[in-house]
Amino acid sequence: MKKIISICLRLIVFLSSFLGVGLCFFSSSLDFMGGSTSLLYFTNQSNIWIGLTCLVFVILDIINLIKKTNYSYKWLYIVKYIFTVSITLTGVVFCFVLAPTMKSGAWTLINILTHVIVPVCSIVDLFIDRHPVRYNYKHYLFTIIPPLYYLVFAAICYVKDVKFGYGVNYPYFFLNWDSPAGVFGFSSTMPYFMGTFYWIIVLLIFVVLVAFLYAKLINKKQKSN
Repeated sequence: MKKIISICLRLIVFLSSFLGVGLCFFSSSLDFMGGSTSLLYFTNQSNIWIGLTCLVFVILDIINLIKKTNYSYKWLYIVKYIFTVSITLTGVVFCFVLAPTMKSGAWTLINILTHVIVPVCSIVDLFIDRHPVRYNYKHYLFTIIPPLYYLVFAAICYVKDVKFGYGVNYPYFFLNWDSPAGVFGFSSTMPYFMGTFYWIIVLLIFVVLVAFLYAKLINKKQKSN
């Protein structure tokens, strides 16, 4: 029964992520995350990562059910764990950092799909399924790779003056290196109350803490079973 629920959750993640990303990509809006620049955002990239991972899981799970086998793919579970942490970052940052600055334009269908449904279903699925791997500190560190990659990617786009939504050369306000707070400063201008460097440190610490928490809970659940 748990396997069927897990397959359903993974299908929801895949369909929601690609519907959300697709609607965003084909949107005629040049606003935040709309149109051809949409794939430049961590939101859509992290949705694609977790969506494709869940699709692979669904295919392999169905094969296992048809052949009545129980083959486990440890590397794929590690990938799912890493990308679930990334999509958690996507959901938390949007809901608690970005949405309050967007007012009435925050809760569109696209944003609900990519920032709420996909993260929630991914997290629930992470804890429903039985993992054939015991997570440790190496896996915690692996979860830093996607956000670190994106920080480098966004920095290169900033230097190259690549245009994101609204015609600016940064994806999110906290990655605006030329904000009123700058890199290491602080400001009374909201939402730029602290510099980009501090935002990066806070986000990376958040990722590691979430990775640690998820791993501990999964390992504890596996041990109790």
